[in-house]
Amino acid sequence: MIKIKSLRSYYLEFPLINPVVTSFGVMKARPCIIIELEDFDKNIGYGEIWCNFPSDGASYRFHLLNSIYHKHIIGCEFSNPDKLIDKISESFKTLFVQSGDLGSFRNINSGIDCAFWDLFAKNKKLPLNKLLNPDSKNGISVYASGINPSESHEQIATAKSMGIKAFKVKIGFNHSLDMDLLESLDNCFTSDEMMMLDVNQGWNIEEAQRYLNILEGFNFSWIEEPISALSNQGEFKSVINSTSCDLAFGENINSVDEFISLGKNNKSKYVQPDLTKYGGISLINNLSKKIQSNKIWLHFLGGGVGLLTSAHIMSAINPSAYLETDININPLRTSLFHNELHIENGKISFNDDYGIGGPLNFDTVTKYLVSSNV
Repeated sequence: MIKIKSLRSYYLEFPLINPVVTSFGVMKARPCIIIELEDFDKNIGYGEIWCNFPSDGASYRFHLLNSIYHKHIIGCEFSNPDKLIDKISESFKTLFVQSGDLGSFRNINSGIDCAFWDLFAKNKKLPLNKLLNPDSKNGISVYASGINPSESHEQIATAKSMGIKAFKVKIGFNHSLDMDLLESLDNCFTSDEMMMLDVNQGWNIEEAQRYLNILEGFNFSWIEEPISALSNQGEFKSVINSTSCDLAFGENINSVDEFISLGKNNKSKYVQPDLTKYGGISLINNLSKKIQSNKIWLHFLGGGVGLLTSAHIMSAINPSAYLETDININPLRTSLFHNELHIENGKISFNDDYGIGGPLNFDTVTKYLVSSNV
């Protein structure tokens, strides 16, 4: 049995040099909440909590973690991390409902779930990817994300210099601007490169059906989140069935049944859960057994702990996929580990350290620390 001795947490924030522009708002900083779970054998499991929006969401989640979860985690014993945090949080489930903010609790659950799995892998003396799939390789190809419309050519060139061959561009602002952007990028990619488009839920049903029909004339691999994640299954199906474009969904879905339904739809080619946002590793591991694992392309835009965890999971369940990686400068992504996370030849590689590795190197990012509970 593994018994939790301590839970430490860190809230950091890096002001972005180039704010990320989406159809629903502008991100001026990259926040990051890191969890450390230590057992009585001095093993440490790491997790990251999604906290990108709204702008004060990170401080709120950090407070919830330490005011509510902390006492329930300390002293916890387990032999299997699968859905463990769901069982622990059952004792204060009423707070989820009473708060009217299920999302923040689910984000925290997800980060803790990842930390439990990392700690479990370290106790088993296995890298996290090898725990889930002994035959998996130590690396995964990435695609560049966080590309702003006004800086797309420069950011794509930067990504290409790292050997990256796949690029996701933001659209969904207004149709005229979107078309100007796509026409300017028409000759930007070679035959062995791919472009994806991200609407960030920017269209209603009628707009999606109309614009998807127009976009069928462009060369891209998928269009992501054309409609609201709150759409019902009928609305999803009507959009999926209205186009020959390959579509991607999942970043903001928080229902296992919806993931499975989308995953089983032959026209929905890509399912994009975010393991720091909903369900953690437990959800991804179980989902990969219920739908074709080659449809699972993890979403992720955050710090180094979440990125490396996502890389391990993608390597284990869908090694031919590309993992989303923010192209913008962010030391909370690249410098938290003593061996900095670098992209070489379009891939993130990792070694055979147990779990996702460590220890973390907070000395390099101290100036970005907002608060901690250690």
